[in-house]
Amino acid sequence: MKKTYHFSLILFAAICLVSACRKMDATYKEYVVPSGLVYPGKAIAIAQSGRNRVQIVWPKGVDKTVVKAKVYWNSFADSVVVDVAAITGDTVKVMVDNLQEKNYTFVIRTFDAQGNISVPVEVNGGSYGERYQSQLLTRPVNSTLINAAGKLTINWGGADVANGAYASEIKYTDVSGTAKTQIFPVLVKTTEVKTTEITDMLANTNYQFRTIFRPDSLSVDKFYTSYSDGGLFSIDKGDWHVVAFSSQHPGGDNAAVNFIDGTEHTRWHTCAGCSNYPHWIVIDMGAPRILTQFGVWRTDFDSPGGDKRGPDKFEFLTSTDNVTWVSQGSFDFDHNLNGEQRYVLPNSPKARYFKFVGTQGSDSNMVLGEISAYGL
Repeated sequence: MKKTYHFSLILFAAICLVSACRKMDATYKEYVVPSGLVYPGKAIAIAQSGRNRVQIVWPKGVDKTVVKAKVYWNSFADSVVVDVAAITGDTVKVMVDNLQEKNYTFVIRTFDAQGNISVPVEVNGGSYGERYQSQLLTRPVNSTLINAAGKLTINWGGADVANGAYASEIKYTDVSGTAKTQIFPVLVKTTEVKTTEITDMLANTNYQFRTIFRPDSLSVDKFYTSYSDGGLFSIDKGDWHVVAFSSQHPGGDNAAVNFIDGTEHTRWHTCAGCSNYPHWIVIDMGAPRILTQFGVWRTDFDSPGGDKRGPDKFEFLTSTDNVTWVSQGSFDFDHNLNGEQRYVLPNSPKARYFKFVGTQGSDSNMVLGEISAYGL
């Protein structure tokens, strides 16, 4: 009798459970899809920044049922529909134009022909504009060196890599008279490029340069600084040689050639006790150049504080043939100063040769460290 009671109780509980489940199924019956939900293949997308725009890119994928997509932004307030079925390539590209300069979150959903919708995909991308442009700085040129063969070597200052400096653009006229532009990377394998060479620039002309920026590596647009002029060229002394000089004191430390060896730490010392002003030297630069400036240093060789036996006055002359000379003026020299003393040549003469003539000084002999020339 006891066993019969237990069995009856279990049977009653089972009947109640089945009845409850039937009622639950009835409650959710209208929400159940008999064959299950269908989700088209989702877009595996990236966002590429641009100038007041962002491009959304994703592969079409293997789900051939996808016929369109919709891209939303501004919290679904704005959107664009993409006809995926009409795209012949294997990549979907959606350009969102006329964007304010800020970061955006884009939501992409794909659709099949039956109206089934994929799960949403979010990507973030930035639009750049005038605010970003105003922060860009042109990479400076520290110096430009030109040799007798016409090879130009540009020595660069630091580039604003952190802000997206990507390359330097050089615009110039080549030897055929044609306007030419070359682009040189700022970095090569994360190492900053310090020099750039131009080998075909028309003689006695200048160049312009600017810096190209990309806000990030995926950006579809580049930004440019304004063009800057190349400025003065330093004429490469590697091509120079001494043609003649008035005198030199015995010993290599005093040789006239030291006047063009690239450092003020050596010296040209005219003959002590056997020479008087004027003291002079003739230099062949190896090729005709338009000279706009030159510089003279006193020496600190054997005189750490600086040697005061430089001239008080000198004359600078130029020639194209080492026969006919034209005086470019008389200049004062302060033999109490270290460093380069720079002089402007208002007439910008074209010359291959120049002559430096010390005309007046406090000693009978003359001691100097270095001379340089600048121009085109």
